[in-house]
Amino acid sequence: MKRRDFISILGAGAAVASTPALGNSWFDSFHKNVQAQPWMNAFKTVNQESFNSTAVGIRGKMPTDLRGNLYRNGPARHEIGDFRYKHWFAGDGMVQSYQFTDVGIQHQAKMIETKKYVAERQQGRALYSGFASTPPNPAPVTSPDSVNVANISVLPHNGKLFALWEAGSPWEMDPDTLETKGLHAYSRETRGLPFSAHPRVEPDGTIWNFGYASAAKKLIFWHINATGVLVKVGAVPCDPISMPHDFLVTEKHIAIMISPFHYEGGSDNFLDAHQWHPDQLTKLLVIDKHDFGNPRWFELPAQWVFHFSNAYEENNVIHFEGARAPDPLEMTERIPALMQGTVDRGHGESRLFHYQIDLNKGRASEVALFGPELQSEFPAVDPRVSCRRHHRTVMMTTDRNQPPASHPMLNAVSVYDDRKSDIDTFVYPDSHMPEEHLFIPAPNSQPETQGWVVGTAVNYKKQRTELSVFDIRGVSDGPIYTAELPYMLPLGLHGKFVQSS
Repeated sequence: MKRRDFISILGAGAAVASTPALGNSWFDSFHKNVQAQPWMNAFKTVNQESFNSTAVGIRGKMPTDLRGNLYRNGPARHEIGDFRYKHWFAGDGMVQSYQFTDVGIQHQAKMIETKKYVAERQQGRALYSGFASTPPNPAPVTSPDSVNVANISVLPHNGKLFALWEAGSPWEMDPDTLETKGLHAYSRETRGLPFSAHPRVEPDGTIWNFGYASAAKKLIFWHINATGVLVKVGAVPCDPISMPHDFLVTEKHIAIMISPFHYEGGSDNFLDAHQWHPDQLTKLLVIDKHDFGNPRWFELPAQWVFHFSNAYEENNVIHFEGARAPDPLEMTERIPALMQGTVDRGHGESRLFHYQIDLNKGRASEVALFGPELQSEFPAVDPRVSCRRHHRTVMMTTDRNQPPASHPMLNAVSVYDDRKSDIDTFVYPDSHMPEEHLFIPAPNSQPETQGWVVGTAVNYKKQRTELSVFDIRGVSDGPIYTAELPYMLPLGLHGKFVQSS
């Protein structure tokens, strides 16, 4: 692409906020309801800019060969003064580090000093329209990076650490101190182009990523080598366009799902600028990952998928798994209800589906892997089989056939092995709200054979955050090690583990 094309895409992404403010009603409602529903404390705003402590081991023993750093990210500042964001995804990001050492786990966390965060801290009030809400007297939004909250995930790569958002540049962080270093650009020409929060990293360190430029109706695709050097970037027209959150990479292709939740403009609130069309089909775009040209389109029924586990290719058929929901109401209705302090359990329950794209026959298909009782999200695989054939999938689940938890979030961690007919599950105590869990391979082991499932949970009754380690071969046996922080942090989103060399 030529530089003028990039400038055109960036210009199309700017907007000016003018939506009427929500006032204090959202703030008042949440703080009134949290008194009766203690689990809502997981959605309270963080009360300081940084944390540092040694976690206390409360059960078991840490494996001697599990060493490294678990980095996590998520929205942490949900309120500024008496203004509360309407959506979980709008909160300012906080990066955390859980360092696994010979003497235990050292934890630290810091707010990411984005342009938005610094400006609002200086002014002492919310300035910009967020993902789904607007403060009083909003300032103009001149570019995506002026409201980039860096709050979704992290990308450790080639000795660097990046905090990622949905539609802006990566924010570089110091991997040791978590200090914010600044916006990162892979080239002068691509500065400010959207770089999503779910890059795919191949076993050799090669990065593939995408971004979406809604007003320009284009998808951006990135190819970055193992040393962090930009190899190629390109754009593919996409009309209508949605807000894809994740995508897929195989040894030969890139695939991305475009749900019929279409960007139609007409609102400077980004979420409300989209319209759900249940009578229209979901589109699947497939391109050659080394070309970015000659796009092929496939069709599936209307649906919404936040996260995919992984993809691989056999006999010119692309296989992948995704946490499929019938609609985007989890994002548009249920999460806003949580942020207001109310509960809506009836929307957006996602299930793990297996998908196939037959490149020879020109068609796509899908099949549910479990019954409607098993809700699932946050699927993850052994990073050593990324973009390759995988068998084991770690995911967060809830079994609707079991007594419901006191909170409306997922309450269990499960391991699914497609070579077996069963699923291995550990249900957390009712006092816990587990976050995403990852598959951490044991050093020098064969892929998917040995290792650990590592994840965090909010213990809202004790007002503590806990970290648990499970043996991948027996998650249902419970954690082999659990450590506790002396504080509770807000419920977060995604993380990555970097093993010690």
